[in-house]
Amino acid sequence: MKMTRFNTYCMSGAVLSVLLLVSCRREENVNFQPVGLAVEAVSDTASVAAGSLAGYQDVGNAAAIAVFGGFEETAVLAERLLTADKFDNVDAKARPDGLPDFAGETVMPVFDMVNAPYAGYISSMNENFVRETAVKGFLSALSGHCASSAFDHGHSAVKPRAKIVILSSSLMSGYGSRDIEYIIRNAGLSAGVLNPVESAVTHVLFKADSASNIGVWAANEIVSSGVYGNAFRDIRSECGNRHSEKYLEWAGTSEIVCLSPDYGPDADENVRSFFDAYLSANYHTPLSGVIIDDFTRACDVDSLNVALNGILLSESPESEIYRQLVIPGFRFVSPVETLAEDCYGWLRENGRFTHLVAMPAMTGYMTVVSSEVQGGSLDADGWLDPEFKYNRAQGSGIETFRFIPLSHSYFSEKDQETMKALAPETYKKLIYVY
Repeated sequence: MKMTRFNTYCMSGAVLSVLLLVSCRREENVNFQPVGLAVEAVSDTASVAAGSLAGYQDVGNAAAIAVFGGFEETAVLAERLLTADKFDNVDAKARPDGLPDFAGETVMPVFDMVNAPYAGYISSMNENFVRETAVKGFLSALSGHCASSAFDHGHSAVKPRAKIVILSSSLMSGYGSRDIEYIIRNAGLSAGVLNPVESAVTHVLFKADSASNIGVWAANEIVSSGVYGNAFRDIRSECGNRHSEKYLEWAGTSEIVCLSPDYGPDADENVRSFFDAYLSANYHTPLSGVIIDDFTRACDVDSLNVALNGILLSESPESEIYRQLVIPGFRFVSPVETLAEDCYGWLRENGRFTHLVAMPAMTGYMTVVSSEVQGGSLDADGWLDPEFKYNRAQGSGIETFRFIPLSHSYFSEKDQETMKALAPETYKKLIYVY
C-alpha cells in the first residue's frame, strides 16, 4: 500500500503520523499483565487511582498538554511545544504562519525530580517500579488535584487536568506506555498519550518507500534496554501483515539498529561516526533515517543533516560508501520534533484545540520526596539515596514521592542554569523572576 492512499484522510503529515501510530500497533498481547495500579484505576472505584479519573469525562478542550519525565528531556520538549511553528494553524499544512502551533494551549511540564533517571531501575531489575511511575505520572496529569507540598496527604491543591500526556523518557515510556494505554482503553477515557520511541520509529518507518533499516543513536542503557527493538517489532508486526490495510510490502525485511558511538562537537565527524559504527556492526542495508534519542541533542539535528548533504556531495571514495547507506529522503530525526508533530496531529484530528488566538501558556509541576520517607533513605541534598531509590517495590503502601506545583526551592543553581540553556522560554515562564 503506497503512502499516498492516506492523503485523502489526512490534512497534514503530523495527522498521518498519529493515525499510523495507532493503526500500526498490534492488539494487546495476551501475555501482558498490567501493573496493580493500572488495574486499580479502572476497577476499584474506592482507590486513589480511580479517584484521579473521577469526572474526567467532563474535561473539555481547555485542558492542558502535559509532559512527564526526567528534568532535561521534559524541559526540552516543553520548550518545543511553546515555540513550535511548523504548521499553518488554519489548514494544518506544513508551513510556518507566524503563530505558534500550540497557540491558546497550556503546556504543563511535570518534572520527575525524584524518580529520574530511570536506568538504575533497569539495572536493578526493578522495571515494574518504572511502569508504576509512568502510571502515577499519567494519573496525576489527568487529575484536577495534587499535593500542595511534600507534607500534604490530602492533595489539596487544584491543578489543570490534561487532555493529552506526552511521556518524555524513552526508558520510562518503553516500559510503562502499555499500562497507560490499558487505562485509557478500559476506563473509556478521551485522553491521548504519546511516547518518544513509538513516535520517532513511526515517523521514520512510514516516510520510507523502499526496503531499508532504521538507525537509533542512543546511550548504552537505552540500547541495552531493548525499548526501541520492542516498539519496532510491535509496529512492524501489523504493517508486515499482508491482510492489514496498513501493509507495507517491504516492512518485514526492515530492522532497527541501535548504536552508541561517541558523540562530539563536530557535526561532520558525528555523521561519519555513526555510519562507521553501522558498517563495523556488519550492516549494509541502506537506512531510511537515524533517530537521535538524546533530547539535549535535538538542536543538533539540522546541523547533522547539513553535514550529511556535504559528505554525500563529496567525490571522495569514502563518500561513495556512505551514499550506499542511505535511501532518498534519509534524515537524522529527533523524537522532540516527531512528538511535537504528533501532538499537533492528535489535537487536530480529535478536535481538541482551544482555538484561542493567544501565545501558549505554561504551568509547571514536579515530584518531590514525600514527608513519609525517613532521613536514613535520603542523600546529603535531601533526595532519595540511590540504594533506596532504585530498589523500591511497586505496590507499596508508603508514598515515597508527591506531585506538587513547581517550586524554585527544589531546583539547584545547576538545574536552573541547565534549564536556561536548554529551554530559555520555559525558564522565563517557570523560574526567572523579573
